[in-house]
Amino acid sequence: MAAVAILVLAALTLAVSWAGAFVPLADNINIAAAYWWPVLVIATAAACWFLRDLRALGLGIAMMLAALATGLVLFRPLLKSAPPVGHRSQTIRMIEFNMLKTNPRSTRDAEWLAAQDADILVLLEASRMQKHWGKVLQDKYPTMVACSVHYPCSTVMFSRFPLLGSESLAGDGDADNRKALSALTATLDVNGTEFTVFAAHLDRPWPMGEQEDWVGPMRKAAAAVPGPAVMTGDFNSSPWTHAVRSIGESGDFRLASGFATSWPARNPALLRLPLDQLYLRGRVRAIDVRTGPRRGSDHLPLMITLEIPGHGDAAGPAHQD
Repeated sequence: MAAVAILVLAALTLAVSWAGAFVPLADNINIAAAYWWPVLVIATAAACWFLRDLRALGLGIAMMLAALATGLVLFRPLLKSAPPVGHRSQTIRMIEFNMLKTNPRSTRDAEWLAAQDADILVLLEASRMQKHWGKVLQDKYPTMVACSVHYPCSTVMFSRFPLLGSESLAGDGDADNRKALSALTATLDVNGTEFTVFAAHLDRPWPMGEQEDWVGPMRKAAAAVPGPAVMTGDFNSSPWTHAVRSIGESGDFRLASGFATSWPARNPALLRLPLDQLYLRGRVRAIDVRTGPRRGSDHLPLMITLEIPGHGDAAGPAHQD
């Protein structure tokens, strides 16, 4: 009876997980899929071991296959391989960091960011930047792009490379109050190579936020990004939810941050969620992606080292699995 109860519970869990493709509230279960899926597989295997009735055993085997298929779909972003960068390549360093709008140490954190000497910074919840701590970064980086032109917007990119073009995806809306998409794209001239950064801060899923309202615009924006490119930011959800997976797939992006867990910063790694993520498009390879030290935010920064095509080697097809 215990084995049958386990199989029934597993069936309900898998049903809710798959329903998340259509019902945003159900998709919330997939945020923690990295925790419950291995437990579900082990519990289902144990149930099959203890079943004696052949019909019940058949159900157990079917549930085991369903669990494995679900894992293959949910964790598909981890399976995409990177295409070769090319004979000519160059290395760039990035930091992605949700700084927390109420960060009491924002000035010191800005000084820490400047001291890291990264080539590109993607900052979220940076609404206090201009008044309190922005100068130390504005003095260091000649290029700055925000997610809105007319409103204060807390999604910001700094770069040491020249800007070829950009789009503030919040438009004329107030992204900091979730009246517009808190995102931007910026195409940079990286020593002769056009390289695009797509930075975004997605709303929280329902009932804490209205994430589902912005998944469609995020898909559209991701699909319009040329390669080579990166997409990074705080997605307020795990990369194996149906919603976030659909964003990456719409732009042919592949997950590069894997199981790097960033929130909440005070927890040990196994008790954090990978809300801050990095995706790559085209001939871009991640040399190193890891979480940085705890600062004044409730998120940990992502410390990123990338290899991208060098001048004259960015053109041409890039096969992606």
